Amino acid sequence: MDEEARSLDAFREAAIAWAAGGRGQPLVDAAAEALAAGLDSPTLRVLAGTPRFSADEEVLELAPVTFAELGLDIETRLSSAAFIEGGRQLARSFLAGDVDARRLTKLLTGLYVEAGYPAELNTWMGLDDYYDMIRDGVVTGSVDAIDAEVADAANDLASGRPRVPVSIGSLFVGPTPISSSERRRRRWLRRRKP
Repeated sequence: MDEEARSLDAFREAAIAWAAGGRGQPLVDAAAEALAAGLDSPTLRVLAGTPRFSADEEVLELAPVTFAELGLDIETRLSSAAFIEGGRQLARSFLAGDVDARRLTKLLTGLYVEAGYPAELNTWMGLDDYYDMIRDGVVTGSVDAIDAEVADAANDLASGRPRVPVSIGSLFVGPTPISSSERRRRRWLRRRKP
C-alpha cells in the first residue's frame, strides 16, 4: 500500500470518528497529513488549513464536501448509522490491540446511548455492567470470561454480524441444578443414616 492510500485510510478513520461525535481538530490534522502524502482536492486544502480555534465549527461545513470530493462514503454526522460505524471502527481498534476490553465496553456503551439504542450495539451496555458488578462485588465471576465475550462481540461488530446480547447467566455459571430424581435419592440417603 502506498503512502497516498495509507493517508486516505487514516483520513477515513478520522472522518468516521468525527461523524460519530469526535472533535474537528483530529480531522483537520488528518487532512493536513493526507495533503502532505499527496492526496488532494480543493476542499481538502481548505480543511487542512483550518485554524485550531475554529476547527469544530468549520469542519461541520467542510467535511461533507471533502468526503464527496475524495469519494468517501461517510455517514451523516451524529446519525445512528455514524455511531454504529464508529463502533465498528472501535471494535477493529480493539482487535488490532489498540484498545483494551474494559475501555472498549465503556466507549461502545456511550455510543449505544448516543445512537439511540440500536440493535447493532445492544450487547455492550450489558458487558459494561458485568465488569462493574464484578468490580463492586455484586457477583463473583471471572473477568476473563467477560474479556472473552468482549472479543467475540468485537469480532461480530467489526464484521457486521448480528449478535444476541449476552446474558449474565452465560457468563457467571453457578452450580448445576439438581434434578428432582437426585433430590429424592439424597433425601432417601439422609433418612437411612442412623
